Amino acid sequence: MGVMRGAATVAGAVQSSKGRHPLLQRIGAVLPMLRDTFTGRWPGAPMARIVGGIFGIAYVISPIDFIPELILGPFGIADDLALAAVAVAALLSSAEDYLDAQSAPAEGTGEVIRGVVIDPQATE
Repeated sequence: MGVMRGAATVAGAVQSSKGRHPLLQRIGAVLPMLRDTFTGRWPGAPMARIVGGIFGIAYVISPIDFIPELILGPFGIADDLALAAVAVAALLSSAEDYLDAQSAPAEGTGEVIRGVVIDPQATE
């Protein structure tokens, strides 16, 4: 499998992934998600998945390689492509969860009807 064909396979898998939010919205949410995760503004963040995705991307772009291309040829490229696909999928699925959390109403905020806040505990 050539490098371009492998990269096209990874790109096609990411592009065809179906989610609750459009792909460009998920991609655009990755950096704010990382900021909110590491500053503590998103308390429900799947930390292990996000850190794993970051380490996966860092491995792919780093010069250190456990299966070098010079020695094993296509197998060395295949491990990088597989890891890139898993890392991107982890970050995009975390971004999906982040977007869901951003659109969900905060607990205990009540409802707003014509500018009046109704406290759910006061009506019980």
